[in-house]
Amino acid sequence: MWILCKTFSILIILFSVFSGCSVHPNTFSKKDLEKYGVRRVAVIPFYNNTTAKTAGKVVTNCFIEELLNSKDIEVEFPGNVRKLLVEERIITRKGIGSGQIKLIGKRLNVDAVVLGRVTEYGGDNGSGSPVVSVNARMVHTDTSSILWMGQNKRTGDDYIKVFDIGRIDSAPKLARNVVRELILTID
Repeated sequence: MWILCKTFSILIILFSVFSGCSVHPNTFSKKDLEKYGVRRVAVIPFYNNTTAKTAGKVVTNCFIEELLNSKDIEVEFPGNVRKLLVEERIITRKGIGSGQIKLIGKRLNVDAVVLGRVTEYGGDNGSGSPVVSVNARMVHTDTSSILWMGQNKRTGDDYIKVFDIGRIDSAPKLARNVVRELILTID
């Protein structure tokens, strides 16, 4: 009986340790990112490439909030960004060229622009667990060079520690975690 109890305890401990292993976002960051002096950014509304109507707005808002919470970066007011996009007839789903990025930088007085795309959002993986996949990049407004870019895809089940504890059941909560993990990779 004692051996069975001891074996069961060891199995529970091993399961707890290994179930906490996770996949990290795929990212690229310029080695000399500090030299660009990015202090102020404009977050362009993320393009929604999913069937969920609000996915782009949710991820854009998460990105703005998480940038404000975790970095020494000032974020341009989203209303000013949208107003400029409308005035200049910049359509994000077609992509934004270097001339448009430079224009945004001058007009909004920002050092960089954050652009992105939501490629998966909701309970589309068949297991009932939500799934969120986001691609994002930060582009310098003077040089139009990519300073940082990342991709992160997670499901609500990725956060389970043991016995369904830690599971994320809603796409908006999962989106916040996906975005937070991405932003933590910006050096």
